[in-house]
Amino acid sequence: MIYSELVKSKDDLDIPVFLNGRTMHSKYDPLKEASNFGNELNQDSKFTVIVGLGGGYHIDHFADKHPDNFIVAVENSDEDIAFLSKIECVSKISAYENVKIIAAKDIFETILKNYLPQFYGGINILFNRAWHDANPEASKKITDDINAALKMCSRDYSVQCHFGLIWQKNILKNLKVLSELRGKKIFIDARKTAAVIAAGPSLDKTIDVLKKNRDSYYIIATDTAYSVIESNGMTCDAVVSIDGQNISHKHFIGRNNSETVFVFDLQANGSAVNYVKNFTDNIIFTKSGHPFCEYASLNGVTEGKFLNLESGAGTVTIAAADFALKCGFSKIEIFGADFSYLFNKPYAKGTYLDCLYRMKEDKKTNAEKKFTDLIYRTPVRKIKSELMQIKNDVLDSYRETFIEWIKNHGLKFDYTNLVYSICSENKKNDCPFTFENPAFDYEKFLRVLGVNSAEIIEKLSGQESKTVTAAQIALNPDNLTVALLPLTAYLRANDKKLTFVSGIKLALSKILEYT
Repeated sequence: MIYSELVKSKDDLDIPVFLNGRTMHSKYDPLKEASNFGNELNQDSKFTVIVGLGGGYHIDHFADKHPDNFIVAVENSDEDIAFLSKIECVSKISAYENVKIIAAKDIFETILKNYLPQFYGGINILFNRAWHDANPEASKKITDDINAALKMCSRDYSVQCHFGLIWQKNILKNLKVLSELRGKKIFIDARKTAAVIAAGPSLDKTIDVLKKNRDSYYIIATDTAYSVIESNGMTCDAVVSIDGQNISHKHFIGRNNSETVFVFDLQANGSAVNYVKNFTDNIIFTKSGHPFCEYASLNGVTEGKFLNLESGAGTVTIAAADFALKCGFSKIEIFGADFSYLFNKPYAKGTYLDCLYRMKEDKKTNAEKKFTDLIYRTPVRKIKSELMQIKNDVLDSYRETFIEWIKNHGLKFDYTNLVYSICSENKKNDCPFTFENPAFDYEKFLRVLGVNSAEIIEKLSGQESKTVTAAQIALNPDNLTVALLPLTAYLRANDKKLTFVSGIKLALSKILEYT
């Protein structure tokens, strides 16, 4: 704890005292002091982090002056918060709807879960000067955590701006397909070792292990690796696909094994799903972090629930590994997960790119040059080793996310001979894992969607002139408004004149077009 005691100010208010003997607030007039806090504020930013809870006087004044701001008040620890809660003002602000009091250790997760650029615009970071001076190391750590969280939020928002429309179309198409899958039970033999297959170049070196031990493995291929496994004379037990782009469709063309289980994220490419459903109903739909998937789950599922897959930063290898874990496999081996370019190659032999590049090669531009261009499209780092390893920042971040996924699940792993071996605490299963898609009433979902859309449009109609702010909506968001955030991000990125409110209206009209 960083506080030693509470003392009284001249006007009889409680003032916390740091361990170094200095007080957090003025001993003479803490309220007057508080009135000067946060004067240099970006008025366009409606999400504010205030570091240093103390007696809460500065936060109370700020909340009163800026009622349209969402405020995160950060204190050193839960113990310090409990100590400060004895102060009347702290107790008062803790009841405010737009104030969230947290310990410093929770700042990263809090920003990830609560800061929405579409709603709030930018972010304000304000330090109580006395708190900062008394806790310089903690202040630096908090700043670093905030910056790390904002970097991730910025990346997520950038992806939404690019893929928001594609995701929205795919989800609606896939929900329709889901509604047509009635009561299909899918059995997965989790008694075996799960072999998760990514399409990294090391797969060329390790695929013989799969061939020699095929009967002991339950092969779960990523969509990119699907053709590699099949071209090597093996059948995939399952294939996982999460990418919404149309290029994903090419992974499936020409393959029609009806015994394979196809695991599609609701955001996955709708053309790929429609292709697969023509020859099999062994389809599992999973729900990721897209808010419209959650909205659909709440308003269309009549029985059961979606399998929720983690994919890190949208990495299909992690999604496939998480699928294996959710199915109860006690041992998982991951092939081709290189998170770098090995042997001067971007992928293993046999991916759709082999066919695509070789079909279009000519004397001037052959397939090898196209693969080389793919490797060097971003700045890279070469690692001197027999693996001829080439890395870049994006692939580094994928590996970091993968290792984080392993640690978050308390798993143990080993990396030997280019293969990750993961052991979970799941006991060896004596019988296959059984899965059934949730029952989804598409017509009911459309009715609810129509009613909610009309309610939101009515609420927003004519209010542009009243300068309805994103933050005002954010403090009382409804499920559908939140569900439309990725699509709204896309629309506003493509039309800079759109306000948040007009972006929501346009998103609603787009949704109704697609249904």
